[in-house]
Amino acid sequence: MATLDIVALRSFVAVAAFSGVRQAGEALHLSRSAVSGHIRKLERELGRRLVAPHGRGIGLTSDGEELVVRAREILQQHDDAVRALAPNDSDELLVAATEHAAEFLMPAVVSLLDSHFPGRRIRLRLTRSEHVRELVHDERADIALMLTRPARKSVEVATLPLRWFGTDDAPTDRIVLFDPPCALRHQALASLRDREHRIVKECSDLTTVLTTARNGVGITPLPLMGPPPDGLRPTLCLPAIPDVTLHATTSGRVDAATSSALVTAIRSKLGSDRSGT
Repeated sequence: MATLDIVALRSFVAVAAFSGVRQAGEALHLSRSAVSGHIRKLERELGRRLVAPHGRGIGLTSDGEELVVRAREILQQHDDAVRALAPNDSDELLVAATEHAAEFLMPAVVSLLDSHFPGRRIRLRLTRSEHVRELVHDERADIALMLTRPARKSVEVATLPLRWFGTDDAPTDRIVLFDPPCALRHQALASLRDREHRIVKECSDLTTVLTTARNGVGITPLPLMGPPPDGLRPTLCLPAIPDVTLHATTSGRVDAATSSALVTAIRSKLGSDRSGT
């Protein structure tokens, strides 16, 4: 019987979140070859192709879409069991963030934390905003970034414009969305209340949303955060979607100076992107 290695699964989930091996390796402090090796190991064990090249990054195959959902569940159960039964790792900091922040903001966040906490292990949990909020509520996340109603002690970091994205030939009445609960879903659908539309696919993760949209199935709402996703461009003929707010929160294990520097760094990164610098 095939077995799934936890380390390899963690690399696979990161690759799915970042849509690339290099970015995932940087976030996990692993070499590109190590991450690629983890993906190949999973593919050998399962006898299935999980990822495929797509433009400048990679996308998930249908089997990869199936595995990433299960992998997140496995990793959550694994981490919860370790946290409940093993001695506390006082040197580890957990960063929980919306998947939308992965490629553009996480490198800056991890770099800042490395400089403020040299020697500490930084672990990433890239997931849905509602799940990030749950991690904050359960006092499990040390740093959290979310696009949902604020958790306690949250700071409003930035207001992010939302836009529809698709391919040049994507039907604009076919909509690709996250399945509920989703911070963007309600606002996006409300903007279409007077326009005929149909939800053609509901997805559990960002990579599947992007892969579906890149295949021309329909259009999808995304926050403007960094360069447009590879293969997609804004669809300008639809009603505007209300903006969404990015919130940040930190635990008591993160000092006030680091919390302030984190917010400043994120705002600076977002500001630089909007100014084109």
